[in-house]
Amino acid sequence: MAKRDYYEVLGVAKTASPDEIKSAYRKLARQYHPDVAKSDPKAAEAKFKEISEAYEVLADPQKRRNYDQLGFDAVQGDFGPGGFTWQNFTHAGDLEDLLGANPLFQQLFGSFMGGPAARASRGSDVEVAVRLPLRAAVEGAHPTLEVPIVGPCPDCHGNGAKDGTAYEVCPECGGSGQVRRTRSRGYTQFITVGQCPTCRGSGRKILERCPTCGGSGRQRTVEHIEVTVPPGMEDGGVLRVAGHGGQGVDGDSAGDLYVQVVFEPSDHIRRDGTDAFTEATVPLATALLGGVVTVRTIEGQAELKVPAGTQPETPFRMRGLGFPRFRSSSRGDLVVTLHVDIPRSLSGREKDLLREALGPVTPTPTRRESFFRRRS
Repeated sequence: MAKRDYYEVLGVAKTASPDEIKSAYRKLARQYHPDVAKSDPKAAEAKFKEISEAYEVLADPQKRRNYDQLGFDAVQGDFGPGGFTWQNFTHAGDLEDLLGANPLFQQLFGSFMGGPAARASRGSDVEVAVRLPLRAAVEGAHPTLEVPIVGPCPDCHGNGAKDGTAYEVCPECGGSGQVRRTRSRGYTQFITVGQCPTCRGSGRKILERCPTCGGSGRQRTVEHIEVTVPPGMEDGGVLRVAGHGGQGVDGDSAGDLYVQVVFEPSDHIRRDGTDAFTEATVPLATALLGGVVTVRTIEGQAELKVPAGTQPETPFRMRGLGFPRFRSSSRGDLVVTLHVDIPRSLSGREKDLLREALGPVTPTPTRRESFFRRRS
């Protein structure tokens, strides 16, 4: 079945604000949770998963920007080859806000998502920027970036304890990382499962902190990562490099690297979409009689045929010499605006030749003649 547009799934406009997107998801989540929509739980589960996938993309500013630019192809890499799964849902922390303080809804969502303490330990995403010459927008590039990475401490293996062994099982949660609380209201009993406040969900109580990382379990390093900038990349566009962000905890997956590509402006080429714009100046004789002029392109130089009688500021379109279309073999055009170099002074012979070729020139009126013309 073909995927539906994420905005259509949530029933919001493409200009919707983050609050409007959250409000739409809240309303649909209450309606389609399988434990609430008991008449057809399988259909409700599929619908609930669909709206959660849409919310995962549209609630994240970077994912939403990529989706708006390139559609589903830009975000499917976030979910893996099998598409969206609940392991990809990074907004579990929003559920309390989305569902309010109703214990029943918290309980229902906790069971559906695997419990509140089943938090993601995926590594953090990293954002960097790279500046490239404008020519790289045509040819592509393979810059090597220095990327600051936060990963597990090598001495404690990410658990924060000295030598990775100076800890014991948390006495409050028994190593599960979760605590279970029961509240009764009349004949109704509400059960909530939350993160253990003693170990903060790790299931471990540290006896002696790791001296290398101070007990955080994390350490900052710098990696050199080569990225591929494809031809046709837009200025300010963002590339996602999966798995090259911060390292995960306890063997979980790494975050992603997001690279913003900025192209240096050119002195002689201006970009507008896939078209390039430049200027050239030709002598008066070439404009009158025709000829060939060499113009600057993104990649070097090219010859432009100038027809006789070309007027000043005439634009000429050179097909296929613009910027490539993203993920396409076609290219835009180069638009050249021709200026005519008109001599500021001419010799007597040059003037005679021009009069002979172009006809007599209307003489400039004297000051007295101009005065009487204005009076009349």
